[in-house]
Amino acid sequence: MLSGACLVAGCAATVHDPTARRDGRDARPAPTATAPTRGLDASALVAVLPDGASPFAPALTRVAPDPAAGRGAKVADVEGCAECHADVALQWGRSAHAFASFDNPVYRTVVDGFRHDRGEEKSQFCGGCHDPALLLDGAMRAEIKPADARARAGVSCRVCHGVTHARADGNGSYDLDLGATVVPRDGEPESRLRHRATVARATLRTAEMCATCHKAFLDPSTGNAAHLVGQDDATPWARSAFAGSHGARIDDDVERRRCQDCHMPAVDVVLGDAGAKRGKVRSHEFLGGHTWLAAMLGDRQLTARAASFLKGRVSLDVAAVRVGGARTLLGTDPAAVREDDAVVLDLVMRNLDVGHAFPGGVRDAQDTWLEVVVTDASGARVAEAGAAHAARGDDPTAYQLASYAADASGTRRVLRETHLFRAPVYDHTLPARDAAVVSYAMLAPRGAARYPLRVEARLRHRSRNLALARAACAASRTQRGRAFVAERARPPKPPHALDPCAEQPITDVASASAVLSLAGAAGAPAVEGARAFARAFAYGLGEMHALQERLDDARAPLEAALASATTDRERAMALGALAELGMRQGRVDEAFARAREADDAASRARANAVAMQRVRAEALLVPWKLAEAAPLFGEVASRSPRDDGAWSSLAVALGGAGSPAAALEAAQRGLALSPRDADMLRVQAIALADLGAIPGRAVAARDAFAERRLAGA
Repeated sequence: MLSGACLVAGCAATVHDPTARRDGRDARPAPTATAPTRGLDASALVAVLPDGASPFAPALTRVAPDPAAGRGAKVADVEGCAECHADVALQWGRSAHAFASFDNPVYRTVVDGFRHDRGEEKSQFCGGCHDPALLLDGAMRAEIKPADARARAGVSCRVCHGVTHARADGNGSYDLDLGATVVPRDGEPESRLRHRATVARATLRTAEMCATCHKAFLDPSTGNAAHLVGQDDATPWARSAFAGSHGARIDDDVERRRCQDCHMPAVDVVLGDAGAKRGKVRSHEFLGGHTWLAAMLGDRQLTARAASFLKGRVSLDVAAVRVGGARTLLGTDPAAVREDDAVVLDLVMRNLDVGHAFPGGVRDAQDTWLEVVVTDASGARVAEAGAAHAARGDDPTAYQLASYAADASGTRRVLRETHLFRAPVYDHTLPARDAAVVSYAMLAPRGAARYPLRVEARLRHRSRNLALARAACAASRTQRGRAFVAERARPPKPPHALDPCAEQPITDVASASAVLSLAGAAGAPAVEGARAFARAFAYGLGEMHALQERLDDARAPLEAALASATTDRERAMALGALAELGMRQGRVDEAFARAREADDAASRARANAVAMQRVRAEALLVPWKLAEAAPLFGEVASRSPRDDGAWSSLAVALGGAGSPAAALEAAQRGLALSPRDADMLRVQAIALADLGAIPGRAVAARDAFAERRLAGA
């Protein structure tokens, strides 16, 4: 039986820095170790503290104007918009935004459990993003009845189009304007301009607006024992090349993209939408990993579009065969094994085209796994792993791309019981543009007639794990569940109820195969020679996540990538990865030498090589040369101003180098992106104390760090 080896990969948080120039650099220079520390006015030293001020806490939503009543009805009104925007309304009506609230049986199952365990007021934490119509009327503090139309409003037109400001915190950290919307009138062009001014603000077109809800944290206000990072697609995006951040590695020339560019592509209008430009509107289906939602609607075309959206965004490769101490990097030719050999297959996945982790969203509840089957010449199965997961949902041989969120006893929670999360155990999702290696072991069978062997692998995805799907199905058959189905036929939405008992579609995101021949068999070709660059490079990236004692396994594929490179950019990519490998192994001279070669190749290719400054800086941290590392981290931060991790590294280096004023500036610029980052809160607290800040402010900074440091830190 094949068995999967684990690889841990993780991430954290983000938002827009208004000082960023169009070329991706920061208009302000990064603080340096030479920043003055004397003569500072203590009264001018302030702490940047996480925001908790909201009348709807623990949701961080704010609203203006703030009338005493009627806010929920105003937010729930879709029909008024649909009169002119028929295409957009039709698309939105079958989207995850439309079914964000209590009429979504999966969400209702989760939030009802939360409210039962932690009380109705704390469930406002969910309301900022899932239930704005209920939240703004204070209805989340009371029983939610099936007949309440606000419980079917979802994330409506007036929510997204009413956001005036997006704050970096997450948990619904947007400012909402519910003032009157100017309705365009025929023959009055000025009314159209005023309409656009109230419903198409600049914030609407930013990734930061999406981040207000697609980024979350957990803490005592949400019913948790300590601060935890919640679901977060915003930070991985902001740290990636898709956001213009290149501190991770020298990479392919990746086009910069916002959330809207991927999830709201331009589509043809069919109903004559008044907002169409050249016959197209931005899709409001918000395609993502929502194949089950489409199936619950019974919409086959939407299901097909959702599946198509996923396919090919992650690559899969049977990259190598290990026999004994030897490893063969596979090409298109078969590899040779002997009968009874202990064989290890290395499979490589690379997240090519997802701007955040794959799978994204609620990683603890996703169901994405590898299925591997080995058959002999007659088609009989020799070995398998993950083959039973599609039916069972808990196949122990399946390598799953998900996170493990544990409760206080260490038990994994799989039903989205976020209030029971105590600590993260691992995260096996794939960060943007990163790779993972999963190894499988088997015994080569006896009998020459059984050869050659064929290896077939698939990366498979369904929206939610089967445990949660079964719980939602069971809840939909209760009296409360049936009542919500009945009410779904009422206005203001079309009479489409979701059926959580519908079978979840499974999407094959990627597939790969390989052939294993019997050593000495006639016609068995060798597999020596140059490897295709992309395959070898992805394999090397994945191997760099191995345990320290196995890190050198990345060297051979990266050297193979360098040997097969055909362009200066590819040479820069391979050399840059080898420089990072040297740094991780403590080979400082090697890291600097490879980084210099990578810089030269990148210069010829006009590729962004700021990642080499990060490699040099981290290499200098080994001998504690913090003052020398700081300006290198500063260049990374200045050229990747959205990357909170870059600012955090700079702040820590400056603080360790004895430059508290510069460390404070770096930390606070990073906290503008990730207000609850424990490392930057710690640097800020120490720097304020060192600089003689007013005692109350220093204490507030210290307390903010103490409250937000991760569990166990």
